[in-house]
Amino acid sequence: MQPFNKYYPPDWTPEKGSVNKFVGKHPLGDRARKLDQGILIVRFELPFNIWCEGCDSHVGKGVRYNAEKKQIGKYYSTTIWQFRMKCHLCSQWIEIHTDPKNTEYVVVSGARRKMEQWTPDKDDGVVQFDDASLKERLEEDPLFRLEHGVLDATVGSAKAPVLTQLQQLNDSQWKDPYTQSQRLRRRFRDDKKQRQKLQADADRLKDKHSLGIDILHATDQDTHLAQLVDFDGDKRALIDQKKRAVASASLFSSDTAPSSSSLKDRARLNTKLKMDPFWQGPGIKKRAAAAANTAPLANLIVKRPRPDSKASQDTPTTPTTSTTKVKGASLVSYSDDDESDS
Repeated sequence: MQPFNKYYPPDWTPEKGSVNKFVGKHPLGDRARKLDQGILIVRFELPFNIWCEGCDSHVGKGVRYNAEKKQIGKYYSTTIWQFRMKCHLCSQWIEIHTDPKNTEYVVVSGARRKMEQWTPDKDDGVVQFDDASLKERLEEDPLFRLEHGVLDATVGSAKAPVLTQLQQLNDSQWKDPYTQSQRLRRRFRDDKKQRQKLQADADRLKDKHSLGIDILHATDQDTHLAQLVDFDGDKRALIDQKKRAVASASLFSSDTAPSSSSLKDRARLNTKLKMDPFWQGPGIKKRAAAAANTAPLANLIVKRPRPDSKASQDTPTTPTTSTTKVKGASLVSYSDDDESDS
């Protein structure tokens, strides 16, 4: 079976050696075009930020080039390599060597390195003790070392980022997800029951007064403001008197002025207070009762019996009536004779 990605010329035979040798080509291809000069083309990545001296442009760390790799010397048994490449922004050649002694790269020509030096006290996060006595006390005194550790933990938690603090708080609160979920569901159920109760009260009030608007729930502020409202006593009495007069007046009468307080008017008013749902308020009932108790009584007509005599039988007479004010009377008394005559 013929292998893939390989070409065998028709006149090639295994006795003639490898295919690359037969066609006169290096196995590395175009990368080895300068191999006779000791140069191999490799893919080189910048180990740090540099400034190109040809175009004065900044080239960031990690940019890759096709560089010419060449051996230029040795440091003991370690080879020193030279990498030579062209800037991609201009035609400036940049040359970088390895430094086995200091374990780093050195820019030789064509560019300059951007200085970003590393300092142990800032970059590695290790605290350097300048006070020898403090260091000695931490090593010898276990209680002082414990207190110092607690203080360091407090300072570290205070300087932690807000996101880290939120993550730690979330981890501490949700160690037991079942308990937290149970607590949340219980609170949601209680809130739902409270909302349903308020909505039922609002619907009941709307149905009672035939309201077609949405009723908001009462708040403590609404209750406080309602208690602060106070009407003048005389004006309120006058308003209640006019309401009673309108309620007791006939629908077909053009006279809406308040009439004399009679037994008929009082009965009509009491009936309206009992039957009309808009007159069911406790304040209206109290004021109406007080007004009814203090109102003057009606002039009642009481028929007196005729004297039982013969003369009266011979001569028919018209029954006499007298008008008297009877305190506390509520019914009209009739005599037996009147019933027999009728």
